[in-house]
Amino acid sequence: MTRPIDTVTKPGEGTVAGGCTHPIRLAGHTDHVDITTGEVRRAFSSAGQPGGVVHVRCNNRRASVCPSCSKLYQRDARRIVLSGLAGGTSVPDTVSGHPALFVTLTAPSFGAVHSRRSKGKRGEARACRPRRGECPHGRPAGCHARHRDGDRLLGTPLCPDCFDYPGAVTWNSLAPMLWKVTRDRMESAVAAAAGLTVAGLRRVIRITCVKAAEMQARGLVHLHAVIRIDGRGENPNDLVAPPAWATTKLVAHCLRTVLGEVAIPAPDPNHPGGVTLVRWGDQHDLRPITLDGPATSGKIANYLAKYLTKSVTAGGLLDRPVRSLGHLARIPLNPHARRMVETCWQLGQDEDFTAALDEATGRQPGRLPALIRWSHAFGWGGHWISKSRRYSTTFGTLRAARRTWARTIGAVLAGRPVGDAFSRPDNDPRTTILSTWRYAGRGTTPDIDAHSRSGHGPPSHRATLTPTTRGGDDDA
Repeated sequence: MTRPIDTVTKPGEGTVAGGCTHPIRLAGHTDHVDITTGEVRRAFSSAGQPGGVVHVRCNNRRASVCPSCSKLYQRDARRIVLSGLAGGTSVPDTVSGHPALFVTLTAPSFGAVHSRRSKGKRGEARACRPRRGECPHGRPAGCHARHRDGDRLLGTPLCPDCFDYPGAVTWNSLAPMLWKVTRDRMESAVAAAAGLTVAGLRRVIRITCVKAAEMQARGLVHLHAVIRIDGRGENPNDLVAPPAWATTKLVAHCLRTVLGEVAIPAPDPNHPGGVTLVRWGDQHDLRPITLDGPATSGKIANYLAKYLTKSVTAGGLLDRPVRSLGHLARIPLNPHARRMVETCWQLGQDEDFTAALDEATGRQPGRLPALIRWSHAFGWGGHWISKSRRYSTTFGTLRAARRTWARTIGAVLAGRPVGDAFSRPDNDPRTTILSTWRYAGRGTTPDIDAHSRSGHGPPSHRATLTPTTRGGDDDA
């Protein structure tokens, strides 16, 4: 664990942890060990720092929690998406000529909600749902209002009693597994269309992707993904152009077929003991990516990255886990969001349902049921951004580059030799890092967070002894 060395900041970014709003205070030291001789040298210690602690970023992705860290996270996410489209950061520039698809997958409807409808992206708003009559609960079945952007009604049900809240949170919980099954089935469909086995297909091409999740106002997740087709070279790690038959048209056709057929059996939350099938919504969008230049790939990267720093609800009211229903009662949520969280807790307290849900999602039962643990995300427990291993670079690689930069600048400013404690270059394989750090609270001063001093800090920042070698993703 070498994160305390990251406390050196760029000019203008703030004097503590790069301007982080809620920095984490750590106390301890980092030693460098010569793996040949066993000699140990102290590389860094918090003892000589003000207050005997160092401050590191909270690394929260949400802009409502920490604008500085969320902006950094967004930049890293953008780089991950962009390098897979245009190359750069250990990805060859030739990938810009590989076939690629931009895919949007939606959730099914669980009840009519207020929405903004318009002609075109900036066209005049039309009536929300121009229908007459009443629903079975005596409420209007339609809405003739022309909602504006930011209207509080957007995403809320026309009739809360008609909206399938149990089905909605169950779908959110199973969406990561639904994506995995879809990804696997797509590969099988492409192999069948090419007259190959899946193993044979993998010897010829590699299908990689990056996926970002967007929480809609109605409380259901949409997925946006970039799917890229690569060829296999003599070296398995090479990214070469695919054969001529591996086109976006072929992959898109196979994916459309899979989207209409894929379904996951899951426990029915509305009928105890029953089984329901979790599917994608009817609306999906598959578009070939045509890169006319850096601007096109940049727009796609920006589009995916912009969702990652948003909160589930406006104002960041659900940025942290809901600890209890009493805690939920103190959060000023709108009725729709409150009902989504309450439904997660109600279903999460049903042992039979949670056991069946864990089996459907392929998760091992945890100390806390998944629906309760992720109730602040309406049941969604997946990553907000994920990618195939070979799509592009990683968060760990980008963070390691910043650590190297921070150590280099810190050494130059302090007049020390650039390198490790043995005057070797960074990432030298002859040097092993041993770090011992303990959590000392949050905030810039010991008096900011008395709750943190009581020992309720993040487990990942408590006392640790972590041996690593230079160049590893030791804080990924």
